[in-house]
Amino acid sequence: MMPTPRQRFLAYVRNPELSPRVVSPFLPDAGVVSATLASLGLPGSGDPVANEIALSRHLGYEPMFMTECSGLIFDWTTIESRSSERQVVQVIPTAEGEWVRHSPRVEVPWSDESGCPVQTLHDHDMLVAVCREVESRATRIRAYFREWRERVGENGVIVLGHPHPAWLGYQINPSSIFYHWQDYREAYIRSMDAVFHASVFVMSIAVDEGIDFMSDSSYGLEMTSPSLFADMDLPYIRAFAQWTKQHGGLFWYHNCGHTRSLISSGMFNTLGADVIETLAPPPEGDNELAESRAAIDRTICTKGNLNLQLLRDGTPAEIAREVRRIAGAVRGYPHIISTADAVLPGTPPENFIAFVNSARETTVS
Repeated sequence: MMPTPRQRFLAYVRNPELSPRVVSPFLPDAGVVSATLASLGLPGSGDPVANEIALSRHLGYEPMFMTECSGLIFDWTTIESRSSERQVVQVIPTAEGEWVRHSPRVEVPWSDESGCPVQTLHDHDMLVAVCREVESRATRIRAYFREWRERVGENGVIVLGHPHPAWLGYQINPSSIFYHWQDYREAYIRSMDAVFHASVFVMSIAVDEGIDFMSDSSYGLEMTSPSLFADMDLPYIRAFAQWTKQHGGLFWYHNCGHTRSLISSGMFNTLGADVIETLAPPPEGDNELAESRAAIDRTICTKGNLNLQLLRDGTPAEIAREVRRIAGAVRGYPHIISTADAVLPGTPPENFIAFVNSARETTVS
């Protein structure tokens, strides 16, 4: 019996020397997937997961899917009666009272205007209160992961969404992080600890329900510094990885920013990751792939690093040449040929097809 896409992906991560190389684009935009199906004369549906499974079968790649994590902890409910045309009011009831979030109705995630709720010292107390009550949502969390496993089945791997304790589970605006770290250090650490422990509870259910990879992520050096990375991110990433290994799982680390010096210093070898993505090239990141891959331990599988703008705006011939260059740069190392981050909306079907076909050719040459 032929191995399933899920089995092929997991086998390559666990034992790349004895398993065929994997091709797996990172979270292709649903519109790109639909348009590519249409260009191939294949039927699509309203289900983006089913669409990508159908496309991956036709083109011959091993898809990965990503679930929520922080959204399962911070389960905001919109109150339309308290909202306006421009502003949305959301609440989470806690034992400490109601935590309220005000955000623009048209919101840019993770931007300074996104209305993230951690703005004052009191908000750190409310965040901790929410995290303490995550166990009350265990039944809903379990049903969520079970549904994901049933939808994907053996047609691909599933990665838990990044918990991000240093970002407080996406509950603080990026530009506010460092002000709070400076002014409310003890409260910030208490909040990070709360997010970590709530995330571990979510992970325990995810592992039970067959989610393949636990994960975390962090900013690259375009948004932080090596010392802040070591103080804020590294302890939690290592702790997540250690917990995952203790529970027989695989750990996935994502960083699509400037990581070259973190890699060359050897810091990424201490994360405890089984997979590290995306070794992003300029302009997304600052990596020279051959150099960075050589600096990462051979026991770690890397993933990436096709430039997203090239994939969207280049020609199929240019994309094929770049994929061959990537394959040459990682020759002799465990590496999943992929993209530098999520495939951009507007990427032409012929370019997506050229990427997958040329990547697959490198796995059999």
